[in-house]
Amino acid sequence: MPRLIPRLLRSLEHARSLPWKPLRRTAPQRRRKDATITRVFTRPEEVDITPTGRRQSILLDRQSVRLIYRHARYQREKAPAPQLTVSETKWAAKQRRGRAPLGILPREMTEEERQFWANPYLRMLGSPLRRCLVSEFLLPRDMLIGMAPMRLPEQRDKAAFLPAGLSNLRSRDQIGGKIRYFLCWKPVVEHLKTTGGFKRWRTNSVSELSMHSLIVAQIGHELRMRVLEELDILAQRLRRIQQPSSPPLLRWLTRSEWNAIKSSGAVPFHNAVAILVVPPLNKDPETKDRPKRHDSHEPPEDLLQAPTSSSQALPLSVLYPATTAGDYSHVDALRILPPARVPLYNGVPLFPSRQQRAALRAALGRVLAAEHYAKQRAKLQSPVASKSGDQSELPGQLSKEDKKASHAVLVCSDENTLFRGDTVPLAIALWRLRMWEASEEDKDAMVDWVMLRPRTPY
Repeated sequence: MPRLIPRLLRSLEHARSLPWKPLRRTAPQRRRKDATITRVFTRPEEVDITPTGRRQSILLDRQSVRLIYRHARYQREKAPAPQLTVSETKWAAKQRRGRAPLGILPREMTEEERQFWANPYLRMLGSPLRRCLVSEFLLPRDMLIGMAPMRLPEQRDKAAFLPAGLSNLRSRDQIGGKIRYFLCWKPVVEHLKTTGGFKRWRTNSVSELSMHSLIVAQIGHELRMRVLEELDILAQRLRRIQQPSSPPLLRWLTRSEWNAIKSSGAVPFHNAVAILVVPPLNKDPETKDRPKRHDSHEPPEDLLQAPTSSSQALPLSVLYPATTAGDYSHVDALRILPPARVPLYNGVPLFPSRQQRAALRAALGRVLAAEHYAKQRAKLQSPVASKSGDQSELPGQLSKEDKKASHAVLVCSDENTLFRGDTVPLAIALWRLRMWEASEEDKDAMVDWVMLRPRTPY
């Protein structure tokens, strides 16, 4: 330290004597992707960190510090995460682009790992932890909403505090600074808007940071758009794959199955993760036309209309046990876990906008049509193997009327359905919308316990 301070003082005096030059800010240039440039995952040269023979600190030795902190040059010792299916061709392409270490091939998931990956709640809990800036709790990222300052298109010196990362498409108007996370619950954003606590995250490049009056409606709209996006991705996946139609990812429940669920209060399907009830929309009494579907990110015309009496009468979601209580009558209740509960979503309060509900009905129709075409292909290829496609799990003979489809859609996910498509993002998007629209009296939502308690003065 005594030898470092004189050199530091001489450097400061020399810097003061130099003429002042203004800093030139240049626009960041995009990095060109060159297939010939690859990352080298090799162990760096050994760096001598002993003080013997050194006249200055090792921190001033740029060559040694550069070798120490260049993480990409270290040989990877931890194996890559297991994947659902491993393609040597795709992995070799990643290695040529420098996106994967050389000489390592990930392994495929075991059946138990696929069961964990097919559970939407475990995948939500496995998301990276982020701190909610209102409750000051560390929570999984899938339970939070990210917001960041974004420049206004007409006034570039001003920014608005808007949601970020709710859809699959990334916004390009986001400015510097990290995303702030808050609990996915409507009262949290309303509290943040009322107190104005978001203004302390204003960056130096803007003069004013504001939050518009319809921020709550915008977040709800984008959460609903995420559900529609996941349905479109699932429909594209089902149209592209050439695999058998069993087990189905989504299917209409028959009237007998739907009546049995309502009467028993339990879901007799072991791989059910959600049930979505979306009845067809009635015609407008004045125009005699059905509402046109609205599936764009622009807000629909009827977004701010008052909810109808039918949407207020129905609950947004109800949790049903996945199995009946009779299955556990011969087992000690203290030695088993409670049965899993399947959320049943009512489409009318979930999508109060008639135009968005029409888009939801159309998106479900595209997924179910892709399932129907896959079933028809399976019948042509193997008539015997396709007979057990999506049979009902209810015993007994059913009449022709009971075999008709109801307005309820069953969403399935287990270790076998993952090979055809991943319905877990759809289940997570529905659950996030349930968390957002939960009321303070809804104890099943489990969001009231993470609110920051008022601090009492000492």
